Amino acid sequence: MTQPAQSPAEPTITERDMLGAMEVLSGASAEPTILLTLTDEEIMALDGASALELLGSPYVSQDEVDAEASAAAALRSLVARAMVFTGTEGREEEGDVLSGPGDPAQRPVQLDRRLAGVIALRRIPEGMVTSQRTLAGGTTTLAHYFYPSGGVLEEYVTIDGFHHFAVPELATVAERIRAFTDPFEVASEDGQPQALPLQEAVAALENEDTRALTVVTAVTDGASRRATVGATSQAVLVLDNGPLDREPAPTETVQVSEVSSEALRTVLDVMLPREADDEADATPEG
Repeated sequence: MTQPAQSPAEPTITERDMLGAMEVLSGASAEPTILLTLTDEEIMALDGASALELLGSPYVSQDEVDAEASAAAALRSLVARAMVFTGTEGREEEGDVLSGPGDPAQRPVQLDRRLAGVIALRRIPEGMVTSQRTLAGGTTTLAHYFYPSGGVLEEYVTIDGFHHFAVPELATVAERIRAFTDPFEVASEDGQPQALPLQEAVAALENEDTRALTVVTAVTDGASRRATVGATSQAVLVLDNGPLDREPAPTETVQVSEVSSEALRTVLDVMLPREADDEADATPEG
């Protein structure tokens, strides 16, 4: 039986992989349905253990779970569901290698083209925003991968290690993150920004009344930054943590603001990676 994938330093992307990726992104919708659901162990089987490092692996990271054995079983399941094909008979041509080393003809398996597209898209984003939310029931993560011409892939990781993929339109992403950070819809009015030492600001967000705490991280080639959103029983507060390449000292002054739903959406929208043309389109006329 074919063994789970090892994580290459630079993954091989073929013309067929990229065609699958473009087909996935072409299905973008303002109200997307779930395109595909994979488990921790399925992603590990398809793309190696390192493919789980960024967003986490709630299931296979448990001490009592044998990750390698789980990945091997997951690969068998994918073959049985005709999402992965072994052998060489009936394979589609992979075409030229667009990036990475290796001969695609030597791949031990071939993925269903849509699945190949999703795996390729996880490998090659031009920008990314992750939102890690902690509730009383545990921690979940909502991730958005960004591509040229406004393409977006969304991945939602549940507390039990299911990865749900969808393809939202770029214009809806800020609202989707807003709803994720304010799951109880308590944001009401905009308040005056408060200048507080970082340690006091964190305490204000992580108090006994906090019902949801979300760390939003935007990573781009340019200005990567982080914000923390705390939803209490009555309000939503936003802390600007600043650039990722600079960690503020506990006594350094930072800004904390109570925000309305509209203001929260605006803050999140500003953090989204965009191409120059997309930014121009998103700028309100004044």
